[in-house]
Amino acid sequence: MDFELIVFYVLLFGFPLGVGFIANYLKNRPDTRPLEQQREAFRVEEARNKNLWWGYLTPNIVCPHCQEKGHVRTKSVKKKAGISGAKATAAVLTAGVSLLGTGLARKEELTEAYCENCGSTWHF
Repeated sequence: MDFELIVFYVLLFGFPLGVGFIANYLKNRPDTRPLEQQREAFRVEEARNKNLWWGYLTPNIVCPHCQEKGHVRTKSVKKKAGISGAKATAAVLTAGVSLLGTGLARKEELTEAYCENCGSTWHF
């Protein structure tokens, strides 16, 4: 084999594997920060996940179930809300072909609220 061909194969197969091994090591290496910094990073990540999952804390909303103020998180959601008349008309006019792309359901933009105190969820 030529030297150039060997170099070509090493670059073609060896480099991506080496990069993969290095990336895996960096992803799974042990955390060497002090314990208090690790705990603070965990608290920040947990708060970020709560905000993504349940929405942001809204301190002026009162929970209708437990009557507690300051424990309610809200976020915007889309929810199916029955059959859309315009989509049903389009389905009749196109012999059902439009149903493949759009479906019949109408979607509404609602606000979902979650109470951290009692765990109830409601929409408004």
